[in-house]
Amino acid sequence: MRTIRVFLALLLVPLVGVASGHTATAAGSFTFYGGGYGHGVGMSQYGALGMAQDGWTHEQILTQFFSNTTVEQYAFPPSIRVGLVQGTKIFHLRARGGPVDLHVGGVTGALAGTIPNGATWKVRTVSGQYRILDGKKLVGGHAWGGPTEDLVATYPGRGAMLQIKESGGITYNRGHIEFNIYGDNNNGRLIAVLDPQEYLYGLGEVPSEWPTQALQAQAVAARTYAFEIAKRKGQHQAWCNCAVSDDTRNQVYVAWAKEGGTNGSKWVAAVDKTEGEAVLYQGGLIQAQYASSDGGYSENVENVWNGEALPYLRGVCDPGDYTPDNPNRVWQKTATAAAVTSALSAKTGNIGTVTSFSNYTRGVSGRIMTVKVVGTSGSHSITGYDLKVALGLRDDRVWINSDKTVTGPIRSKYDAVKCRPGLPQSPQMAVAGGTKQEFVNGTIYLSASTDAHWVSGAVLDFYVTQGGPGGSLGFPTSDTETGDDGRTTATFEHGKIVCPAGAGACSAV
Repeated sequence: MRTIRVFLALLLVPLVGVASGHTATAAGSFTFYGGGYGHGVGMSQYGALGMAQDGWTHEQILTQFFSNTTVEQYAFPPSIRVGLVQGTKIFHLRARGGPVDLHVGGVTGALAGTIPNGATWKVRTVSGQYRILDGKKLVGGHAWGGPTEDLVATYPGRGAMLQIKESGGITYNRGHIEFNIYGDNNNGRLIAVLDPQEYLYGLGEVPSEWPTQALQAQAVAARTYAFEIAKRKGQHQAWCNCAVSDDTRNQVYVAWAKEGGTNGSKWVAAVDKTEGEAVLYQGGLIQAQYASSDGGYSENVENVWNGEALPYLRGVCDPGDYTPDNPNRVWQKTATAAAVTSALSAKTGNIGTVTSFSNYTRGVSGRIMTVKVVGTSGSHSITGYDLKVALGLRDDRVWINSDKTVTGPIRSKYDAVKCRPGLPQSPQMAVAGGTKQEFVNGTIYLSASTDAHWVSGAVLDFYVTQGGPGGSLGFPTSDTETGDDGRTTATFEHGKIVCPAGAGACSAV
């Protein structure tokens, strides 16, 4: 799962439609206009932030992103196993805040030794056993344990913690750390074994200063995600002897650095407030996918990972993603034709210099599913994912050489009507006295005096025949509305359009 890395200056991870068209470059370069940063499935973390800023509750946020679901209490197992390190033969262990005990055979097994506060010991896996070294001294005078008798680190005193170099210098303070010897090469691995709440305390997924409802939405999504995997795949997956990893393959677990960091108590409070809550579909845990930003609309899961179509991972409108706090709500990247040709050559083969892109197929969010790359001596179709990865784009929700991203007051209207205008069909274009942008289901018009309004259907067709905003009616002052009698209407600066139900002619009044 791709996430916001809180402790790396909010570095966001790059991720991974229904129109067709053709774009070309006249200046030997291409500009890619996009929005989003992540795989686009499930919950947008920045979308959750924007919704919380607009007053949404965490339950409303979660059920918006996860279709047909409820947020309810669920009975979780007593612990979860988190894979920290695999394939290592030496571990550097430093006790912080108090002594750390090393046991053999489990948390209540024989005490092999106690690392004093501030000291660093080494553990080596040699000949199927653990050699514990205090400097050059072999602790206990002999090796300990083995593949069937694990070494375990515990924190017996209040405030005691264990810092492990091989896991990136992360400091652990919850549950216990289990050491395994496995395979034919005496490889070692580490697993944190924690209470469900304690695991969540250490998740570095979003900044702790975010609004409470956004934090609570993240806590419930993360809890659901982890324990659904634990239930479906088990707590002892062969590659790690764990349920989930501590990195972006699953969820980023940074342990004490999260709860002990700036505003860490606010995050812990959000976890505690939602204790036991999960996102459920028909009473069962869902695969609660989430990513940094979806650019304003999430995608059907099967369109991203070519797997099963899940009823709760459907593409939905995200009216929160455009928050000014989101650095990836819209973005653009320009590259020369030569650079694009070189980057795509592994996927396209030798088609000459790339001159254009055509024959787009897009998912419900506008993400490119496939696109034909046209060159001077041939063409080849590739996936949007391959386009994104090859060119280093933040997302494959992208328009090429035509900026169809929805921004500004038009975006505010688009979000307010829950994305019902559909995918954009044009850039924002100047009209007499203002601006318009065309969509699959109508046009949004904007002027300084009337703000933005969405005109659609028969009302739009008739409005265009009257000259649009440059005609006698002027700019719209309302959206198109449907009355109880089936008539559609919209008001304008200088009149009103009324279209009867059925096939009758529209009129201006």
